[in-house]
Amino acid sequence: MVWALVCYVFWGAAAGYSGAYGGAVGFLSATAYALRASMSRKETAHDWLKAQYAGERFKFFVTVVLMVGIAKLYPGLHWLVFLLGFMATMLVYFLALLWDR
Repeated sequence: MVWALVCYVFWGAAAGYSGAYGGAVGFLSATAYALRASMSRKETAHDWLKAQYAGERFKFFVTVVLMVGIAKLYPGLHWLVFLLGFMATMLVYFLALLWDR
């Protein structure tokens, strides 16, 4: 949301919406992964690994569908801002994994 606000202030409403949409794609795809990966019975390590792979496949599918849908429904999309918003969301998730208390 910070990225979307910065884009809105400096480059206007269309850029702000584009940044917010990019962040939303990152958030929703990560949520889809978490939900799908947690649906397995996970009795063995193999079951757990299969659940992770299924979650990643579902995340990829959701990401593609959301990006194509936004591109079709929002013709004024600022692609650079959109992709930077998506990448910023992914970077935050990656850095959170590295953060050790």
